[in-house]
Amino acid sequence: MLSRPQIGKTNRIIAYITYTIILAFVVFNYKTVWDALTYIFSLATPLYIAIAIAYILNMPMKYIEEFYEKYIKKKNLRRGLALATTLVLAFLVFILFISFLIPRVIESISLIAGNIYNYSSRLVTIFNETMVNLNINYAIDYKSIRDALNNLNLTSFIQISNESTGTLDLIVQTFGFFSVFINGITAFIMSIYLLFNKEGHIRQLKKVVTFFIGYKRAQRFFEIGAEANHYFNGFISGQLLECLILGIMMYTGFRIVALPYSELLACIIAIAALVPMFGCYVSFAIGFILVLAIDPVKAFAFAVVFFIIQQIESNVIYPKIVGDAVGLSGLYVLLSLIVFGNLFGFFGLLIAVPLMALIYAIASRVINISLYRNHIEVTDKVIKKFKDEDE
Repeated sequence: MLSRPQIGKTNRIIAYITYTIILAFVVFNYKTVWDALTYIFSLATPLYIAIAIAYILNMPMKYIEEFYEKYIKKKNLRRGLALATTLVLAFLVFILFISFLIPRVIESISLIAGNIYNYSSRLVTIFNETMVNLNINYAIDYKSIRDALNNLNLTSFIQISNESTGTLDLIVQTFGFFSVFINGITAFIMSIYLLFNKEGHIRQLKKVVTFFIGYKRAQRFFEIGAEANHYFNGFISGQLLECLILGIMMYTGFRIVALPYSELLACIIAIAALVPMFGCYVSFAIGFILVLAIDPVKAFAFAVVFFIIQQIESNVIYPKIVGDAVGLSGLYVLLSLIVFGNLFGFFGLLIAVPLMALIYAIASRVINISLYRNHIEVTDKVIKKFKDEDE
């Protein structure tokens, strides 16, 4: 008979051997394992979409529910009314977006694509004339640009083909659309359930996490989660509202000075504003080139309107709406955009700032606590030990 210590030692050896075998299998078959994990997690895609929808809708819903709390005491009735109001408002915004904005943006894009040769010719002419005026011996050959545009086959891009597709392609496209539609409806319904009983679902999540990782680890996990929610909620809600206000202001300014493609330009600027720092420069460059191709004088008007509204937005609106929701210096903002942009593309740019703020907060807490426990004080001039008051 084996003693209890021997049994424990044997179990640890078996666990180590099992772990080594699993690790070796994963390393040598990483592609198969990754594909299998991706497939397994993809089965719950509607749930992920539902969580994202619920998280975004919960931002206005909290304030609506707080307003109804003054007049309605029953929680279920108040929650249901707040949820219904939020969905109605979201539906109205969606209808406004689809009926007014999308057609005008598509019309502007089609007009640009249809006249791309004229616009590119004007831009090349303006550029070459500017080089001559600056006594710079450089010119762009329009023929190479025209050949590149011909290779893009823009005619097929802006025209809708009247030819019927093959039966197999039609079936595949139909089922693909049907699958996306079903997933979207399922995710929307799931998001309603999540929002209506959000406290209950959060409680269930806490129970499951605590069961698997234990009490102390679960406490730290949910402390980090609460901090992450603070940064993401503050940044996303403020940034979305700020982008909406900026887009409306830009559209109004462009309409006043009668700029072409006002809707498209305002959309580009509002979407680009989701990316801090880089967004405004990219949107200005795109908008300036689009207007310059039509009329250099209007391009100058675009620049004046853009910078006036940008200054108002940066100095008045942004501090009041977004404020110190994130609290990162410019250096860390740039670093986060570069790192997460390279890792996750455009989505990485959207989550870069709040994610970096969370990492910065956690790292600061760990470092400061460690330094304090070791009685170390760090300033910009010296690093020194200090005595504990209890000693």
